[in-house]
Amino acid sequence: MMKKTLTALAIFMMIFNVQAQDTEEKDAGKDKMARMMELMAKEIAIEVDTTLYKSAGANTFVSEDPKSVIMAMMIPDSYENSKKKMTDNADVRFQITDKGETELNGVKVLYMKGISEAEGSTLDNEIYCMAVDDDTCLMFIGMVDQNADKKYAEAIEKAKNSVIKAK
Repeated sequence: MMKKTLTALAIFMMIFNVQAQDTEEKDAGKDKMARMMELMAKEIAIEVDTTLYKSAGANTFVSEDPKSVIMAMMIPDSYENSKKKMTDNADVRFQITDKGETELNGVKVLYMKGISEAEGSTLDNEIYCMAVDDDTCLMFIGMVDQNADKKYAEAIEKAKNSVIKAK
């Protein structure tokens, strides 16, 4: 269970790389990582079907069989920076099938959909990003085994709609 969560987080971190290059940027990167850890621990109101998913940490829910993950987190980045990173970064282990910007539940969001491999399963992935303020975004990640019953994809959709909505 934890392995899946770490796999999802690893894919997320590869997509949204926050590494610094020079000394000043390294110090800023340390501050950003500290803020990221603080934000990731922040509880987010999310509706999850607990008959399908079990809590695996702050705002993270997993299903063992079939493999599926629902995750929401705050990140210390602006919407515009997130947009640039989603446009520029791609990981070879994550095959992007669609990405862009759209409106969801009355909110402008960035999205990326794709396919990844984890623990012998092929997963459909979706990532959404919405601005919270000038320096913070809310990320929603849903991953589900392609062979899973449709109720898992429906549960991800319901969780996504509970998180991404106009304030």
